[in-house]
Amino acid sequence: MGELTWLGHAAVLIKLKDKSILIDPMIKGNPKFPIRLEDLREVNIVCVSHDHYDHLGDSIEILHKIKNAKMFASFDLSQWLAQEYKVDQSRFIPANIGGFINEDEVRLALTPAVHSSSHSDPNGIIVSDGEITIYHAGDTWVFGDMKLIGEIYKPTYALLPIGGRFTMNPKDAVYALELIRPKVAIPIHYNTWDLIKVNENEFKELAAKKGFDVRILKPGESIKL
Repeated sequence: MGELTWLGHAAVLIKLKDKSILIDPMIKGNPKFPIRLEDLREVNIVCVSHDHYDHLGDSIEILHKIKNAKMFASFDLSQWLAQEYKVDQSRFIPANIGGFINEDEVRLALTPAVHSSSHSDPNGIIVSDGEITIYHAGDTWVFGDMKLIGEIYKPTYALLPIGGRFTMNPKDAVYALELIRPKVAIPIHYNTWDLIKVNENEFKELAAKKGFDVRILKPGESIKL
């Protein structure tokens, strides 16, 4: 049994196999983040989908604070961060789009994402314990290869951005669900600022008409996996 906590915006804390995996941890700049940076004590892996400030967030500070934590990110982003912030290469789990990487009983993989980024291609992130699989889509629009992501990884949970403007909007995200076909979908990356203000219930209602289960979480709210 695991646990998933939405921390606001795109930040998610996942607990699987007694490991804590933190994805896209924007903490200080997130007006709705339910915890403080100093509250984070047990993080094993920090995953970063791309280098925009609202996703890279406080990940480097977390690596400095929690000495046994590692970062999972694309190879190019890992290289740049190590050099830019003087972080030892051993603290990174570099990857590219490909097969699973096993890290302390947790399996990690990167997927494509349709977005922009300065130091690497943007990615989605797969986290799995072999039974439960979570797909964090990162920042992206809907794209046809989401069907492959669904067929190959068979996500139990899909975390999809719905804020529009920079990512999918609620209607786009329903198209994504039809391609991925997860058991449960959770909307992220919306209502942090006015630029990405949407009605999350529109996503839930449209998805329900297609037979999909959508769980809307409040920042800091958890669900058992």
